[in-house]
Amino acid sequence: MDSGAGDLGPGIAYIQVANIQCVNMNGQAVRTLEVRTDGLVGAFVAPDASRGPGLLALSGSDGGCPVYMARLLAEQGFPCLALRYFGARGLPRQLVEVPIDYIEVAIQWLRDRPEVTGGRIGIVGASKGAELALLSAALMPDRVGAVVGYAPSSVAFAGISMSREGRRRSSWTWRGSALPFVPYPESFRPSVRLRGLSLAPVYQLALANSEAVPSAAITIERSEAAILLISGDRDRMWPSSAMAGDLVSRLGGAGKGDLVEHLRYADAGHSFMPWRPNSGPESLGKAIDAVRMTGWSGIFDLGGQPKANKEALHHAWPQVVAFLRRHAHFS
Repeated sequence: MDSGAGDLGPGIAYIQVANIQCVNMNGQAVRTLEVRTDGLVGAFVAPDASRGPGLLALSGSDGGCPVYMARLLAEQGFPCLALRYFGARGLPRQLVEVPIDYIEVAIQWLRDRPEVTGGRIGIVGASKGAELALLSAALMPDRVGAVVGYAPSSVAFAGISMSREGRRRSSWTWRGSALPFVPYPESFRPSVRLRGLSLAPVYQLALANSEAVPSAAITIERSEAAILLISGDRDRMWPSSAMAGDLVSRLGGAGKGDLVEHLRYADAGHSFMPWRPNSGPESLGKAIDAVRMTGWSGIFDLGGQPKANKEALHHAWPQVVAFLRRHAHFS
């Protein structure tokens, strides 16, 4: 599958003034503002001379701030807040009992920005960030109008932590209470593959827990958002294609099948969303990203065939932009 798209990485020129960066991306001037207010930690990127629907960008369990994704979205006319939700000062140290109320604060912050138009906002999330985005849409249907979920989950899983205690608690809370979650199997071990550790067998076994899964299922039927799900069948981190299929099925059963689309790539893996490190030379970022396209993250096997991962990257991104434009007002 070849969209004919070139490298997604633009040449970037910076002019730094205090905590504001004026950035030229492919001829589109965007501004980046470091955000440390109302308990939020992130970066807000907006077109320099226009207003548009607001977006949140959420990374996965790496805990980073997806500034590169926000810049790409701002280049397309969408003011975007790239948000950290754990692993920074003032936030949960690990991905354990992260308050989804934090997303509510971020949404209100976005809605109050003069660069943002419309009432509801959109969320673009990857992996655990997609899990958080979908939960937010289900819990706040009046505030979330669109979701793009790369490698999504259909349930709330247990926390991700170095401690056993953390892994026995939920990833998320809402209004002060932990959300029901699918626990990890008591005795689980990732499989060891040539490209690293594969967690997919652990999550597949966890999803066989017929007692926990129904109560931990993301109640996506409550959402009123337009939803785009993107997955690879060779995902070695977790079974994102199967979980995306479950979400599509449940939305269809609720009479909301027209609200969801699923891009499914047979030979792609877990990680083929646009990405670059937030610091360092552009050439180094491209080199690291090229390694990611092989399905290797340094520790984990992300899955997918290198050629298929790259093709999925270049095919899916224009679909993401077109989807967001179709649902641009998120109303």
